[in-house]
Amino acid sequence: MANTARLLASLGQLIKARLTHTAKEQKLAGQERRLIQEMGRVLPKIGYRLVSVNVRANTRGGAPAKRSALPRTLKCPKCDRRFSLQMHVARHLSAMHGTKGTGRRKTKPAKS
Repeated sequence: MANTARLLASLGQLIKARLTHTAKEQKLAGQERRLIQEMGRVLPKIGYRLVSVNVRANTRGGAPAKRSALPRTLKCPKCDRRFSLQMHVARHLSAMHGTKGTGRRKTKPAKS
């Protein structure tokens, strides 16, 4: 009988600990949801967006979800390519035209 009482007491403690952990897990999940919602509002303002890592939840038939494209308003100064972000223009200039950016370089004064 003593073993049974100890076993029941241990089981009761285990159930209580499990309920405590479940409550903490739910609280953390709520905090995580609120944080993700806030980031979802802030990140698009600076050119980023959140995308779910659970691809199946956001797609149909396993195909990736279609992105809404940003307008391509920035033009490469050396060719006709257009880009939506300045960092993409700089990357294109570096890779395709061998320059680091659109900034002007200082020229040496002509010798007289």
